[in-house]
Amino acid sequence: MRWESLFADLEAQFEAESAQERMNEVQEIVRIERARQTLLQRLERHLGSRVDLQLLGAERRSGNLSSIGRDWLMLAHAGTEELIPIRAVAWWKALAAGRGPENGQRRVGFSQALRVLVRDRARVRIGGMDGQLLATGTLDQVGQDFVEVALHEQDDFRRGPAVMGRSLIPFSAIARVRREE
Repeated sequence: MRWESLFADLEAQFEAESAQERMNEVQEIVRIERARQTLLQRLERHLGSRVDLQLLGAERRSGNLSSIGRDWLMLAHAGTEELIPIRAVAWWKALAAGRGPENGQRRVGFSQALRVLVRDRARVRIGGMDGQLLATGTLDQVGQDFVEVALHEQDDFRRGPAVMGRSLIPFSAIARVRREE
């Protein structure tokens, strides 16, 4: 009987050690997967939920995270949407998980998203990295690293006499682009 107890005790120790090794391997795999995760992948979990953002220029934005692209996010609030380049985000906070990643998530870049606004002749307000308003008007052109905005009053359409000038803004200065209705 003593030998059986000894063998049973040894078997239990081996099983416990084996279980601990498996647990350590799983924990290591989880650590590796977390280390490979990008900010956008982490943010994907919160699609459809309310998030608070602090932009680099100390400007705060809150709203529903409605979409994510390759290097930008779309924040919907108060009936408007703002396109925010991910490089302009200092931090973000979400209180709850959203619907999670979309199937076939869009991998449209920031410049491509801006070109949609050019195509639509959308009126926009462009906020800068310093928190200041850079331009109000209609996007006329999106270059490789800049936008050109036809400046006009917010409640006016882009027509010859209404255009007061043009502004060229490098992408590096843009913190947010809000489409005006």
